Amino acid sequence: MAIINVKKLRDEAEKVNKHLSRILASSLDPLLKELGPQPQLNADPAKLQKLQELIFHIPADRQQKYAAALDVLKAAGLSICGRPCDPSMNFVRFDQGEFAYVGLDHAGQDKLVILSPGSLHHVFDFKWKSTTGDMQSLSQVATREFVQFRTSQQSAPFNGAMPNDMQFYWGESDSASTGYGRDDHSIKPPKLVCAFPWVAGENVAQQWYQYSVDKKATWHNIPGAAYLLTKGVRQSKGNWVFFFRKSNWEPHNTKKYKFEAEYPLGPPLVYQPKPGQKWNRTNGSQAKISDFGVLISQA
Repeated sequence: MAIINVKKLRDEAEKVNKHLSRILASSLDPLLKELGPQPQLNADPAKLQKLQELIFHIPADRQQKYAAALDVLKAAGLSICGRPCDPSMNFVRFDQGEFAYVGLDHAGQDKLVILSPGSLHHVFDFKWKSTTGDMQSLSQVATREFVQFRTSQQSAPFNGAMPNDMQFYWGESDSASTGYGRDDHSIKPPKLVCAFPWVAGENVAQQWYQYSVDKKATWHNIPGAAYLLTKGVRQSKGNWVFFFRKSNWEPHNTKKYKFEAEYPLGPPLVYQPKPGQKWNRTNGSQAKISDFGVLISQA
């Protein structure tokens, strides 16, 4: 429980606004209503989260105006800042990299194989605004992404060359004031990670972009910043293809978005990978997506 001196907060606010909550509406009104009329409040975690969300929506100039009053809430462990809001997604470019692995030749001997194009990269810009209207109010707000897979990445239509983790956190940033983060959705060469004979199927991951206002001690989902990442194998016009799709995840994100590309698989690898090796990936130069695949849709 956190103890909040509500009387002191009101007294400090009235020093800069003597008509507080009496004549004209104030940006503090929702916060004061949540705090209640008592001189002191013992706030549990749920109450603190409600108060924090209300602080996020106080305009930046009003946070400065009522700084002394809001310091009372800061003393209770709350942060006087904004949070990321109104997220949007935009596909930026396609990258490809050479990919090296140890294969086995026809005599069962080790052979270094370099695939080019190798790893495939779909690069996106994730953008946001600030609830306060001022991006500088996000200067101490950290961001990251959280990805969780619904099924094993190594299950059909993929194989053991895919990672075996079921979730991961990635791309931590110490400040959200820039208003965007770059997100590279990559995969090893599809011929390497797709089980042969090719079989139809898909793997779906749930992605949240998150923020932290307490030096990365706790993380929260950015409202509306939820996407589904789908990788799979299917037949397209009579040919086997690998496909990647990124789309909004309803009901968490109702802003329609869909990016999808597919790549022909063709024949299997000439040199099958040696079992038990550590997988390596190096990024390569920028390339046009039409050189290696077919862009299905982007909206």
